[in-house]
Parts: sequence; structure tokens; C-alpha cells
Amino acid sequence: MSLEDAHDEVFAISAQQMEFAGVLAYACTIPGTIVCGLALVAYAVVAYYPKGRKHLDRVSFRLLVQALVSNVLFGIAWGGTPMHPGIGCDFGAFAVNLTLCLATFYTTCIAVNLQLVLVHGVNGKMMEKYYVIVTVVLSLALNVPTYALGEFGWNVLSETCWYSNADNWKRLQWIIGTQSFWVSLAALIETICSIVVLYWLYCFKRSIHSLTRNVTSSVLLGSGRTESTDPGVVWFSNSSTSAVLSRDPRFRKIIVRIALYPIVSLLLNISTVALDLNMSIHEVTSQLDFRLLVLDLFLYGIRTFAYGILAFGDPSFINAVREILAMRRGHSTKRTLTNLNFANSEASTNLGAKFSMDVELQHVATGPDNNTHSNIAVDQMGGDMKTLPSSESGDRRPLEQKTVLYSQEEQEMQSIGRQL
Repeated sequence: MSLEDAHDEVFAISAQQMEFAGVLAYACTIPGTIVCGLALVAYAVVAYYPKGRKHLDRVSFRLLVQALVSNVLFGIAWGGTPMHPGIGCDFGAFAVNLTLCLATFYTTCIAVNLQLVLVHGVNGKMMEKYYVIVTVVLSLALNVPTYALGEFGWNVLSETCWYSNADNWKRLQWIIGTQSFWVSLAALIETICSIVVLYWLYCFKRSIHSLTRNVTSSVLLGSGRTESTDPGVVWFSNSSTSAVLSRDPRFRKIIVRIALYPIVSLLLNISTVALDLNMSIHEVTSQLDFRLLVLDLFLYGIRTFAYGILAFGDPSFINAVREILAMRRGHSTKRTLTNLNFANSEASTNLGAKFSMDVELQHVATGPDNNTHSNIAVDQMGGDMKTLPSSESGDRRPLEQKTVLYSQEEQEMQSIGRQL
């Protein structure tokens, strides 16, 4: 046996190995598809209750639902594509790539929406239709012509249904032009938007601390409490407002949520793009190439599982579940909530801007209809401050504090939380 024959024998990929790769891909895809499907069912159950539905009325949540639907369709297409040449193989490759683009672009739109609403003050509800239109049109434009021109089909090198052009260079061009470039660009945009939003939140939190320190020093007296004989005026709680904001669990959840999505996108999308290009350029000619192919199929398979897990951790879904459970138990949750409705960055970070702090105090032992309100307008530069009359309220039993910070210029806007 010659050295060349021995080399070919060592690096030959057997049919059993390729079958193992296919089975592994199925095994990874099925659990993720089930998880995404269960998340959608859970969303539907929560949305059935009016108390839960109000928490889900957000642009980014609706985009998340569409991304989950796309991931479920991706898992079905991935698992239902035959492992042999034919019409089913061609259509399966088309369906896999189309649903992959839809899921990726919808997730990117969530990050774009966060930046537009929080940082630039754009109305997210007005932009929602454009997110959907751009995602659907771009996904169809990338995949329908590719399918019509017969570029999807049986890939001899990887023995999978994928891009099928026999010319390596042309196949590489199709991969880059209709998938790799756009998936990488989407992951990059998502990462940049998330970094911008995280930086904005950092600046926003610092501005809150600066503002509330002034409020505390001017309003709170020695004991940390301001009192009034006017029956229309209520007091702050003993704890400092700034301390409440700094410990706000929802604020931390927002940061974690913003950070997790780009991390998952980078790990999955960039990795699969790099592995796809490597396989297309170097082909499967060694055990290392085969292992990289298996890793590529594995990453494609677990993407549905990763996004499904993130979907179950969505803060809006969790808050909706908590409120529904509290309603069924017949009492409200006994915990301090700080509901942050974000204004635009210029208004919230400008030291000369005038703010209105609305402190809504809710009875812990009663329903949400017995509310007390106190409005304090603060001019941060001049220190001018006045307490406005509150709405009629009931008795002053133990209270649950709910603090909402607005920019004066944003008081007429719809709830920004619904635009996120």
C-alpha cells in the first residue's frame, strides 16, 4: 500500500459516521423545538388572563413570539428534511434557510427596537410594522430566488441538504451572499445595539442616583420621612428612593436580558457561519473536518433550545405569571416594585432638565384600585420643588411603594414600556 493510499484510507469518512451526524442533528433539534412550542403555549395561557395580558402588550414581546414561531418552523424543517437527494431535500434546504433568516432577523429587531425606544425616543409601536415587513421581505428576497435557481439541494461534500452547486467557488458565493453575510450582519447589529443600550442604562442609572440624591436631601427630613398635615399629601417611604432604584430587580433583569440575547446570537450565528464557510472551502477531507461538521450540525440543532430557554426567562412573562398567581391566591404580592418608564437619553441625563417624580403608593392588603398619589416636581439646577395635591385615597395602612420617573417632556407619551 502506498503512502497516498494509506492517507486516503485514514481520512475517509464512512457512511456510519455521516449517519451519526444526521441522528445527532435530529436529537439536538427535537428538544429545542418542543421547548419553543411549550413557551408559545405558556404565552397563550398567560395571555388568556387580562391581568397577564397587560404585561405582554409590548413590541419586543410580539417580536419574540414571531421569533419563537420561526424557531419552531426551523426545527420542523430541520427534522423533516430527508437525508437523500430529491424534491423534498431541495424544499427542506429552502425551508431551513428561510426560517433561520426569519428567526435571526426577528431577534435582531428586538435589540434595534430597544435602542430606538430607549436611546433615541422613537415610538416602538409605530416601528413595529416596519420590523415585520423588513424581516419578511428580506428573508424571502434572500431565499426564494436561491430556491428558484436550483441552488438548494443535496450537498455531496457534507452529504446534507444545503447549497448544492457543484462549483465550489460559486457555491461559496451563494452561501456568503444569501446567508453568511446577512446572519453575521444581524448578529453584529444586535451586539452593537445591545452595547449602546447597556451604556445608556448605565448613564440613566447614574442620572437617577444624581436626581434622587437631590430629592432626598431636599425632601426627606432627619428620619428620612416627609410628613404633611394636608390630607391630600402623602409621604415617601423610609427607604431612600435612590436605594430602591439601585436595588430594583427589574432593572437588573433588563440588563441581563439585553446581554444574553447577543451573547447567544454571537455564539450560535458566528460559529455556524465560520463552520459553514470552513466546510465549503476545505471540504470534509479529514477527521478534523468531520468533527467540525458534527459541531456545525450540533449548533444548528441547539439554537431552538437556547432561544426557547431565553423565552421562558422573559421578564414580562415572569411578571405576568406572578400577577396571575397572586390573583388566584386572592392577594397582591408583598414586595417593593420600582416600575421604570424610560425617557430619552438627552432628557434623563441633562442636569438642567426638570423632572416630575410620581410616587404611587398601593395598599398591600387591598386590591390595586385603592391607590394614593403624590407628585413632586423638581428643578434639579435651581432646587425648586413643590408637592402637588394627590388623588383621593383610603386609609394609610402599610403601603407598597411604586416609583415612576418621567422626563417633563415625555409626560404626554404613551407608556414606553409597551413600546419596548
